[in-house]
Amino acid sequence: MLISSRPPRLLFAITFIALSVFLLLNAHIWRDSNWVLTPAAIFTTPATNTSIIPEKIWYKLGPKGLNNESHEWIEGCRQQNPSYQVEFLTDVSGDVYVQEHFSEYPDIVSTYLALSVPILKADFLRYLILFADGGIWSDLDVSCEGIPIREWIPEQYRKDASIVVGWEFDVGWWDNFERQFATWTIMAKPGSPHMWKVIRDIVEGLHKKAEENMVALKGLTMEMAGEVVDLTGPRRMTRSVFKSLNLDYSNITGLQGPMLIKDLVLMPGYSFANSTNTYPEDQIIGPLLVTHHYAGTWKNKDGGEQA
Repeated sequence: MLISSRPPRLLFAITFIALSVFLLLNAHIWRDSNWVLTPAAIFTTPATNTSIIPEKIWYKLGPKGLNNESHEWIEGCRQQNPSYQVEFLTDVSGDVYVQEHFSEYPDIVSTYLALSVPILKADFLRYLILFADGGIWSDLDVSCEGIPIREWIPEQYRKDASIVVGWEFDVGWWDNFERQFATWTIMAKPGSPHMWKVIRDIVEGLHKKAEENMVALKGLTMEMAGEVVDLTGPRRMTRSVFKSLNLDYSNITGLQGPMLIKDLVLMPGYSFANSTNTYPEDQIIGPLLVTHHYAGTWKNKDGGEQA
C-alpha cells in the first residue's frame, strides 16, 4: 500500500513544481502584455452592472469644503434625483481612491500623487473615477435644472451610451472655433476605452510638460502648466475621446439635439452650457439640464484652493 501510493504523490509534486516555475518565468510576459492595459483589468472587484451608467454623483471638495451656494446647488441635485447615491472625495480620500483603484498601474498612481496644482489633480481625478466606477461627475458650482438625470439621455440612445458629454461652445461661435466638452458634467459607464485614452494621454502630457520645464513632476507649477484646458481640461478630454473614436469632430457643430456618435452621446450646447451658446430668438431649443455658475476657484496663481 505504501509503495503503490508513492508514484501519484511524486507525480503531483513534480507537476506542482513545474507549474510554479512556469508561472514565475512567464509572469513578466503577462505583466507587460497588452491585456494589462485593458480597462477591465483595473477593477479590484467586478463592476456590478456595466451595461448602464451607474446612478451615482461624484463631487470633489477643496480644503475649504462647501460654501453656502455650492451646498444649495448640490442639495437641489440630490432632491431632484433622490434615488442617486452621492459621494464626496477630499484631497486625502482622493489620493487613497487612486491608490486603491489603480494599484496595478504605478505610473498612473505616481503621476497623480506627484501633482501639486489642485486643478490638474481635480481634472485628472474625474476621469479616473469615471473610468473605475462610472456615474456622473459634477463640479461643485453646478446646479440641476429640474429634469431628472434618468431622463437626460434620449430613450433610443440609452442602451448604447457609454459616455455622455455636452458642447461647451457651439452655436454662436465661428465655424473654425475648436469645440470642447463641458467637463463640469460628465456621465460614463465604468471601463470606457475612451476614458482610458484620456487617462493615458494625460499621463504622457504631464510628464512631457515637466520635461519641457526641466523639473520633476512634483515641481510643475500653474505657470509652467500653460493652458490647463489643453493639458488636463476640456480640450484634452475632447481630443482624446475623438482620437479613441477615430473621428474628426471639426464638423460636428450646430447641434439642435442630442447626437449618438458610436457609443458617445453628445448633448447640444443648451443642455450643459446654455450661457455660452447663442441661439436665434425664434429658435425653439430643448431643456436646460444643468447650469454652470463659473465659481472659478482654480483661476489663481496656485491653480485652486490651498490648505
